[in-house]
This record gives sequence, C-alpha cells and structure tokens, in this order.
Amino acid sequence: MIRKVSHLVRVLDASQLGTPTMEMQEDFEVLRRFNRRVTRTEQSRFWKRYETQIPNVVWRMDKMKLESTGPTSFTMEGKIDSVLQDFDQDEIDAFVLAYRQFTQNNDPISINSLGLIYARAWMPPGPRRNYEEIRACLNRELDAYSDLIFGNYRITVRALVEIVLYGDLAHAKSDKAEIVESWQKSGIMGCVWAEFFAAMRALMERLKQIRGLNEMMLAVANPYAPGGHSAGK
Repeated sequence: MIRKVSHLVRVLDASQLGTPTMEMQEDFEVLRRFNRRVTRTEQSRFWKRYETQIPNVVWRMDKMKLESTGPTSFTMEGKIDSVLQDFDQDEIDAFVLAYRQFTQNNDPISINSLGLIYARAWMPPGPRRNYEEIRACLNRELDAYSDLIFGNYRITVRALVEIVLYGDLAHAKSDKAEIVESWQKSGIMGCVWAEFFAAMRALMERLKQIRGLNEMMLAVANPYAPGGHSAGK
C-alpha cells in the first residue's frame, strides 16, 4: 500500500500526529469515505470500459460533394456528423454523479474539502505538500487547452467539461445548453465526448493518487489497525 504511493509521499512517523483528537478522528472518517467513493467509482462500468480503452470517434459525411481545384487539390462539402462508438448514456450519467461529488465545494468529500483537512494545523507538512502537488497537477490539466479548435478560439478542458456537464448532463443551464445544442447541430459532438472522457480519465488518476495518500495517513494515524503501519515512506 505504501510502495504504490512512494513517489508522492515523504517519511512520516506516527509521533508527528500526537494523540488523535475528536476533530482528527472526524477528519480521518472523511478520508475513509473519500476512499470508499473513489473505489466505488473505479468499479463503475464507465471506468472499467475507459480505463485503458481510447474512445473511438466515427465520422460520417452526408451528401458529400467533391470539386477539383487543381492537379492535387480539391474541396469537399457536405454535412458532417461525429459519434462516439458504443456510447452508453447510463454509464456516463452514473459517473457524472461521482464527478460532481468530488468537484463541488459544498460536498464533505470533495477535493477542496479534503484540502481543508490537509491544511489543518496538526497535519505534517509532508502530506500537506503532497496533497497540494496532486491538486495543482489536476488544475493544470483542467486549465490546459483541449484538442478542439473553433476557428481561432481554443477551449480549455475545464470549460469544455463544465459546458457538457451543465449544458447536457446535470441541471442544464440555458447558456451552456445552447452551446451543447450548437455542437450537436454542427456534428462535432462525438469529438466533444472523446475530450470529455479523456478529462474524466485524468481526474480518476488524480483521485487514485489522493486515495493512496489518504491510505498512508490513515495507516500512520492508526498503526495497530489491520493493514496499519507505524511509519510510512
């Protein structure tokens, strides 16, 4: 358990935590709940399918017209539609419930809520630093540009995810719903879903890293529990 997160954590001894207070015990229970939710999400049909599988986007062109513009060039005109092969709406709907739980600030097991725990005065600096590193990596990935380019405009992964999430999947908002509808009409929705799924895969990898860090903290906090250790690397 400790070896699998050895690249994330530094030496931590149980004596650094002192005697667990009631607040600490409550925080440890939140870490356990977070870990259980990550494990449940990892066992979902969506994650089992896309953990290693790259979504396959199928492009179709209707009423295609080709016009030669030179010896080796031509123009192509027609209605384009892209779809994600084997798309399962139920799978993504179930996964989105977990995504919202991890990303909404008011949820006790959200990434930001766990950040408050790792910022506690009793938390050793090593694990606190490790958590911030993981969260910083996730934010960099979300703030990076997606592969979709609309003319001269490039959209970030975070913006794309929020448009899909709140324009189609959960509590549709009018401005984002209009964007999703325009994507659907333009025939690029298959590519949008592929980008969305890639973002969810990246999120899951960060959630698993946080779970490993939580496991290390819980093992140190209770070294005599089954599977516990008195110190971790």
